Amino acid sequence: MKLLDNLELETLTVQLSRGSRRYALDVKLESYSCKMVTEEKRQFKKLLARLEAEGLQESCLKLSSSRTLRGFRELTGEALDRETFKMSTFQAELDANSQPLNRSRTTSCCSEGDSADSQPKSQHPFISAKELFCLMSTITLSFDSTYDFLNANSEDFCLEPELAVVRNYISRLCSIYVDKYEALAPKLWNAIDVEILPHRCVIYSYKPNHSTDPYSGRCLASFNYFFFNRNLRRILFFSLCVQNEPPVDDLYEDDMQDLF
Repeated sequence: MKLLDNLELETLTVQLSRGSRRYALDVKLESYSCKMVTEEKRQFKKLLARLEAEGLQESCLKLSSSRTLRGFRELTGEALDRETFKMSTFQAELDANSQPLNRSRTTSCCSEGDSADSQPKSQHPFISAKELFCLMSTITLSFDSTYDFLNANSEDFCLEPELAVVRNYISRLCSIYVDKYEALAPKLWNAIDVEILPHRCVIYSYKPNHSTDPYSGRCLASFNYFFFNRNLRRILFFSLCVQNEPPVDDLYEDDMQDLF
């Protein structure tokens, strides 16, 4: 995994981080190549050995349910109608194959030895060991190895809905905590689109454990998303944590002036 240089994303990270009069904001907006280096190949083999010892299929690891859908319910008091959207695996496979695939194939899998036609499918989303490792490595690198996510389980991560739903949720949350977010949003989403083509990505998130990760402690609200473009073999990691402490006033003023 390698952090890719992108001045536009770096600038947006600074502007978002210093974009609140009321709260300190910890923002990550980073792009990573999914090509493994030697040490990561060793770590990946270690993960495979752990999964084998636990009797898990490396091609079919269970994920948790969407944090975005729960977040919408908490923000609005209403649940999204599941008939109005698809999960992000669907948009990624449309891009890869140009033809829609059966949605059950992209979000569930059968037990080992079961026939896909003869057995009812689990409704749980799943992920391969290789993609799981990419998520774990990305978030570990993003937080400078301060937190070790390499021993996480697949259920510490979630499959998220298609881009329109995720973007709507991010914008709603940022509008609450980031002053003048609406003015910054077009530039932000244009940069994301150029870097990762998010409408062609599988979108994942990490589920905070509220004790030993960066989203614990003084974090009032947060989101994190991995936009995984399989064709580009690249992940864009977008994370925001609203901390229960005030920002540095002079930094806020400087960056709000630079925004316009």
